[in-house]
Amino acid sequence: MYNLFSKPALFMGLLTLSLTACKKDEIKVTSEFSAPPTLKASTTNAGVLSKTNADNTAVTYTWTPYTIKTSDESKVASMVTYTLQFAKAGTNFASVKEIDGGAVSASSLSIKTVDLNKTLLALGLPFGQSGQVDVRLKTFVAGNLPTLYSPTMQLAATPYDECTAPSSDTWGLVGPAGDGWPGGTATDRMLKWDCNVNAYVLRTALNVGDFKFRKDKDWAVNLGALTKPLTPGTAPTTLKLNGEDMTITTAGTYTITLKPVGTGTGVTGATLTVTP
Repeated sequence: MYNLFSKPALFMGLLTLSLTACKKDEIKVTSEFSAPPTLKASTTNAGVLSKTNADNTAVTYTWTPYTIKTSDESKVASMVTYTLQFAKAGTNFASVKEIDGGAVSASSLSIKTVDLNKTLLALGLPFGQSGQVDVRLKTFVAGNLPTLYSPTMQLAATPYDECTAPSSDTWGLVGPAGDGWPGGTATDRMLKWDCNVNAYVLRTALNVGDFKFRKDKDWAVNLGALTKPLTPGTAPTTLKLNGEDMTITTAGTYTITLKPVGTGTGVTGATLTVTP
């Protein structure tokens, strides 16, 4: 049995709670507390994080749930919540970033690569370089009981730049709506990866005419409409490999948002939005 207090002789490892129903009636409730949870990790080195594995588990933390046993459960209700705290190594948790670990019966938390990466960058670790953070479990018990902290663990990892495309693919708009079909002086109008919308985006002036998209300035992988003709509007449009030409019917400046499905030779299609 774990004693929370600095005077074990006084409390004898038991906390007696007096719940007074009225001036004459007093109910004595004794509570027994388990030892503070200790933290374990599936790894202490998450390695080089990658955006292509953003939804994969980077590390899993486990602990033994904190328990409170009372002599009268109907008189005392306890709420225990867990939080994983991360801080730059050696800073004594002067500045922390937290990830919710759950409540009461929680005993583990698997952290996705994307969430770990955000945490590391938020702590100021430079992307592309191996860094180390301190990790501990904070256990909060409702009431006047002190917050508990597990012994500190270390975790090493190399974060990635969040604003990077999921692959090395490049995409360009081609056709008379832009600078013409490739060949001679005509070239691709290149889209740029935008992290805010997770898509390739281009804001450009377009002519009246047809257009398509192709990958890496090559026709081996190109995207067009399911049927012809197609005049893009505000709603997303589904594209397919080797699809039909699309048409701009009114010249103007448009925002083009392209979300390919798959990468490299595994591209199977895309969704397209063209808005003024």
